[in-house]
Amino acid sequence: MAEKFKRFMRDIFPSDVDKGEIGSVNLNIWLAQITGVPIIGLKHESNWVRNIILIYGIFITTVVTFIYTGFEIYDLYMNWHDLDSLTQNTCLSLTHISGAIKTVNLILRLPRLRGVIRKLKHVTKTYIKSEKQLLVFYDGEVENKLVLSIYIGIVAFTGFMGMIMLYMNPEAVAGKIFPYRVILPSWMPQQLQLLYMGLSVIIFAIQIIAVDYLNVTIINQIRFQLNILNLAFDDLIVETQTNPRETRHLVLYKDDPVRRMNAIVEHHCLLRELRQDTEDIFSQPILWQFMTSVIIFAMTGFQATVRSSGSSAAVLIYAYCGCIFCELFVYCWFGNEVSEQSKTIGTSGFHSSWYSFDRRYGKSLLIFLTNAQRPFVFTAGGFMGLSLPSFTGILSKSYSYIALLRQIYGN
Repeated sequence: MAEKFKRFMRDIFPSDVDKGEIGSVNLNIWLAQITGVPIIGLKHESNWVRNIILIYGIFITTVVTFIYTGFEIYDLYMNWHDLDSLTQNTCLSLTHISGAIKTVNLILRLPRLRGVIRKLKHVTKTYIKSEKQLLVFYDGEVENKLVLSIYIGIVAFTGFMGMIMLYMNPEAVAGKIFPYRVILPSWMPQQLQLLYMGLSVIIFAIQIIAVDYLNVTIINQIRFQLNILNLAFDDLIVETQTNPRETRHLVLYKDDPVRRMNAIVEHHCLLRELRQDTEDIFSQPILWQFMTSVIIFAMTGFQATVRSSGSSAAVLIYAYCGCIFCELFVYCWFGNEVSEQSKTIGTSGFHSSWYSFDRRYGKSLLIFLTNAQRPFVFTAGGFMGLSLPSFTGILSKSYSYIALLRQIYGN
């Protein structure tokens, strides 16, 4: 059953190591494009397809990402004196402002993102040689697609549940409770308002997933490329055989160890470049996301405590809180995994059979071990590492703010 599931996941946007095709990246790009993020040139597309994606993306991004967020901010301005309305709207406005910032950042840095994906394709088809390395790559692809599918499922469930509530009881939901705290123009017919609210919330949510998870996918690609780098040292652990006619040992090695070691050093340097490029592209929007997430967690937690536990509004708030939880957790989990994986490559290098090779190999290994002392760390704007302690710190601060809001509300 597990093998069938793996094959099924591999067949969804399949990868091809020989061509450097990375299925999980292509899936992420496709998801971003169908939800209106106008990113082009990241995979092979004809000119007319690019033009359609661009026109469609500009339209959706303008109508959903910017105009709808503007209506939410207007609602926030009109209801700033009401703590209940304020907290509901702040959650949505901050989430959507963060999404808009990340979308704009991705579009502005598109040329550099193309360079990152080209490098990923290059390391995929150049340095994956053995069966073990190939297995690590394909297992990593399954992991990327599976986590993305779970993430989309949670968000889609929340969005569709909200749309059902919206259409079943529009008078009590539309423009009044989470997640549809928004003031739309009075000239819009009610049915058009309901359609605009429902579609905008769910489309924008999936846009945010696509942009977030493109970053996470690249981070995770670097993680299992580091694992592949570790496995490359298996070729440099050699056997010795005693010559029965002589009292010496013969080293059994079929390749040039210096050339193999140089390839490992080159692979490691390319992964460092990938980490730096990814950090430069995404770290500032992630910083904004982490800063606002403290407030969003506090607001959603406060809303969850003041709503009756059996109400549909409370269920939506819990589901929304779960979405924000997943958003931060995948960043911190995979960022933490990359850091931990990078700490093992020095040990792998030292465990190679360096004592069996010449001085040129020793010099290359020394360079590698020196570079390997610096772990791969992804950060939120250089201020906070993407790690599990950072995640627990955000939850802890959010709990403190929930207690403060509860005290204010009680008074």
